[in-house]
Amino acid sequence: MEKEKIIYKTVTLAYFSGTGGTKMVADCFFDQFTELGIIAKKINIGKSVPYEPKSSDLLLIFSPVYAFRLSSIVEKWVSNLPKTLGKSVALFSVSGAGEISPNTACRTYCKNILRKKGYDFIYEKMLIMPSNIAIQAEEQMNFDLLNVLPLKTKQIIKDIQSGNKNITRPLLQDRFLPFLGRGEHLGARFFGASIHASNACNHCGLCIQNCPQKNIHMNNNTPKFGFRCVWCLKCIYACPYNALSPRLAKFTIFKDGYNIYKLKKLASQNSKEITYNSTRNFLWQGVIDYLNESSTKL
Repeated sequence: MEKEKIIYKTVTLAYFSGTGGTKMVADCFFDQFTELGIIAKKINIGKSVPYEPKSSDLLLIFSPVYAFRLSSIVEKWVSNLPKTLGKSVALFSVSGAGEISPNTACRTYCKNILRKKGYDFIYEKMLIMPSNIAIQAEEQMNFDLLNVLPLKTKQIIKDIQSGNKNITRPLLQDRFLPFLGRGEHLGARFFGASIHASNACNHCGLCIQNCPQKNIHMNNNTPKFGFRCVWCLKCIYACPYNALSPRLAKFTIFKDGYNIYKLKKLASQNSKEITYNSTRNFLWQGVIDYLNESSTKL
């Protein structure tokens, strides 16, 4: 028996994004909903914009994955959502590695909160974007991740409208990892406090304006960092003079920076159909599966 098509006339897309990847995902959903004639509204969780359940038929939440769980900013926002009765909600995590161990339980905490608050949890999914920390996939793989995003988005929206639920169960070995992830949430505070400005800083204050935690202030015409950092890396990668760097965990920062919008422009010029060999790219198995699935099913 074919499932009844669900009509959502209005949707709210709530997202937090550090270096732009998660925002790009939310924007892609926004564009496709709009093309379908569905009224879409975006909420930037980083600016603490509240959500009223009566304001839309469907709520979609997007968050980057930090240390086996969603961003602490998103977790706090979800915890502060008003209670409701049966409001449909979908939850999307965004990572550079995919739905593989140790990330399979990253949405569990928020998912449980949403259910306790009375939301009807209908869909969850990991979407993959080019990594912005520690290690990057090969260039063409990053291009393919960006080029396949509209196809992934289209399929997800089709699933939701068709009434196809997608509720996953985390791998057994991953279920305790979100608790360990709290350690990185704490570690992020020390990472942030270790960030300092070099002589290249021109005191423009852009890092202060961009910080979602208001963790940066100007002291003697130099940016100073406190202990409220969430490791979003927005200040470091968005600095136009490459003047910011951490004293701790330096290996996590790309020397050449990270600009998802430049990557997207390059990706549009480098569209290829590739089937990836998992034996050659074993470190990126989650990404490989994600891309190969796109070539066969979408």
